[in-house]
This record gives sequence, structure tokens and C-alpha cells, in this order.
Amino acid sequence: MDDRFPSHRKVALLSDRAFRLYVSALCWASENLTEGLIRDEELRVVAHIRGMKAAAKELEDRQLWDRVDGGWRIHDFLEYNPDRAKVQAERKANAARQQAWRDRKKAEKEAEKAATRSQGETLRNAVTPTVTNGVSNGTPVPPPSPTASPTEKPASKGAATSALGPQVPDFARDLVDQMTAAGMIVGWRLSEPEWFAVHAHIKRSSVEAMVAFARRRWNPADPPQTARYLTRIWSDMPNLPDGVAALPSAVGAEVLPLSRQQQESDDLFDRAMARAKARMQQES
Repeated sequence: MDDRFPSHRKVALLSDRAFRLYVSALCWASENLTEGLIRDEELRVVAHIRGMKAAAKELEDRQLWDRVDGGWRIHDFLEYNPDRAKVQAERKANAARQQAWRDRKKAEKEAEKAATRSQGETLRNAVTPTVTNGVSNGTPVPPPSPTASPTEKPASKGAATSALGPQVPDFARDLVDQMTAAGMIVGWRLSEPEWFAVHAHIKRSSVEAMVAFARRRWNPADPPQTARYLTRIWSDMPNLPDGVAALPSAVGAEVLPLSRQQQESDDLFDRAMARAKARMQQES
């Protein structure tokens, strides 16, 4: 409808009923693709008003409706509205565009899911459990005996953890080797997400940096039993500076810059360890 529709000379003088019937008939014809045709039997459902036939006669007199065989036709309807064939063609084209858009989005989601599955399979294959000994040199560890001999003495905490046999993927073997060589022996039975975290730490830093950082936080008086403790430590480890491919491999080398708060914490820990060792020497 044009914004000047209500003020048109044919419309402005209509009664309220005739105005309602005329507007309702325009919407009816457009919705049902009748090309402006209002049949006699349809008149009662086009608009719910009293005096329907009188209102239709008023529209005839105002030359807004033309009487035709079996009903009325809205005057000049096709001059201002598309015909049935054009509307159907546009609807079909719109449906085809929408279907093409949905198919494209579906294909993109399937491709994204496939890429995610492929990446997950790659990492999953990388962390396939392989039982090795404490230094991950490929030597299989025999399974523990179902029953222990009464004469056997329990091993120390570090040795017991090592005897469990780590499940080490290929990308972490060098890390386990260097940790074991530095005397930091823990159990490496990690879950798949935890191995993903270890893999991410290796990629963003280096094995040497991880070993050095773990050595700074290592408590020989109360060593951890599992590598899960180390994964939390490595989460605090800063990234390597730009242009540095790897940090020096010397065990315990002061190679990672620490914040002032962390440095003070480490100094406090060192002093406490020194006092504990002194008391142990005096008692012995």
C-alpha cells in the first residue's frame, strides 16, 4: 500500500465497514494469489463485519471493486501487485536459495567436525599407552606379581611410583628421560586430556625449560608421586622469549625469569629447607 492510500479520494469517503472490507480483501487476494478475485462464497471469510453485501456494494459504487461472474475483482489489482506466476517463481527461487544456504552451512559444519575428529585422532594416537620403564628406553616392565612375598620390603615412594611403569607417548619420551635423569621420578599414568596438556606445554616451550622449571619447584623431602603435580607447575611456566628455540639443558640452571613474588617464595622455601637440613644434622 502507498502511504497516501487512506487519503485517496476513492478511499477517504468510505464507511468504516467498507474500508475494513477493502483492506482485508487486498490482504486476502495477496495471500491466496487470487490476482484480485473475491468469489461470492469467499466474501463471508474475507472480513468479519456486519452488512457484508452492503459494504461490497459500496466498494462497487466507489469503483474500487468490479463485479465479475461469480464474484468481484479488485480494481487495477495487477497494476500494483505481481501476478500468481511471478509470485510463485520468486517463492521457488527464494526456497532454492535458502536450501542452498542450508546445504552450504551443513557442509561447512561437517567439514569442521571431520577436521576436529582428525585432529583428535592424531593426538589420541600420539598418546596411545605404551608401558615402559622409568627412563622410557623401550624396555617392557613386567606386570606385578598378584601376591607379594612376606619377606619383600616395600620400596621407597619414588621407587614405587617408578615401578608402576609409565604410559608414555612418543612425544613425551624425551621429557620423561630428562626428568628421570635429573632424579625427579614420578608416575606417568596420565589421562588423555592430561597428555594433551603436556603436549601443549612442550610445543609452547621446550623439554629443557620444563625440566629446569620443575627442578626449581621440586621438593626432595616430599616429592610428588604423580606427574599430575608437574602439569600444574608447568601451567605457571612462561613462554620462551622470541628467537629462543630452546633453553640450556643444564639441570637446575637458572634460565627462566621469575616474577618478584615467585622469587621471594622460592627464596623463602630455600631458607626453610636449609634450616630443616641443619636441624636434621644436629639431631643425627
